[in-house]
Amino acid sequence: MISQAFNAVLPSFVMIFVGYIYGKIFKDKDINIVSDIATWLMAPLVTFTFTNDYVPSIDVLLKFGGGFAILFVVSFLISRLHKKDRELFFTGNVYVNSGYLGYPVLLALWGEEALALGVVYSFVNVLFGSTFLPAMIRGRFELKNVLKLPFVYAIAAGWILGLMGISYKTLPTGILTGFNWLRDMAIPFLLLQVGLSISKISFEKSDLAHYLILCAERLVLIPLIMVAFALVLKPFEAKVFILESAMPIGVNSVVVINTFKKEDTPKAGVTVALSTLLSLFTLPMWAYILEKIFGV
Repeated sequence: MISQAFNAVLPSFVMIFVGYIYGKIFKDKDINIVSDIATWLMAPLVTFTFTNDYVPSIDVLLKFGGGFAILFVVSFLISRLHKKDRELFFTGNVYVNSGYLGYPVLLALWGEEALALGVVYSFVNVLFGSTFLPAMIRGRFELKNVLKLPFVYAIAAGWILGLMGISYKTLPTGILTGFNWLRDMAIPFLLLQVGLSISKISFEKSDLAHYLILCAERLVLIPLIMVAFALVLKPFEAKVFILESAMPIGVNSVVVINTFKKEDTPKAGVTVALSTLLSLFTLPMWAYILEKIFGV
């Protein structure tokens, strides 16, 4: 199972590495257009199609929302233990890469049904990260930020149309073919974009031990704590929830830190890159452990 999980995770890292190499080769090139395509086309497209194909029930939304609320509180309490870089630890432990990396890993391990649950996880991740996280950092809620995210509109559209029995698969043949081409290239494109983003980060060797502590919390400690909650979920839901909770720090954490504590932006970039690298080894272990605990 470890070998299978490693092989499931490895292609994602290959795509990220390719993006990283090209980012370094063309280091003077601006990647804003790539980031915009990822944010405004590819990520919403993946979200829409899988929400429309596998309409999440209110029950799943409530369970995953409740579980992530616990993760959020745990992350906040742990961050209070770090007098230095409290915001960095809090943001890094909340904003996980449940989409760009989580989607392809779930798809490779457990198929489209797992990916559909991963979309729900990403929704609550973005919801908490865009509302409660800013609220806890600056002392007030920023609900309006959620309305700026195309991700939210995509999941709402896919969900509502799915509930109405309307599928994108009924589009005219020529349009559907082009639509499916975009859908199929979305996840590889998103992974390349992650690599490009990491290539623009300025790495500093100082405080490496500090970064490793954050990575250990994000990749090991917090998902381990969440196993207790997952026991109340159905086995398949539990596997998806925990594996998503074990994902590395998301690139969005850099944006959040840049907004609230600009001087820590380079540190946030280092934690994204380092946790992504280490997750190549921790994610297969988690996949193996989850299979042992929750079965097939």
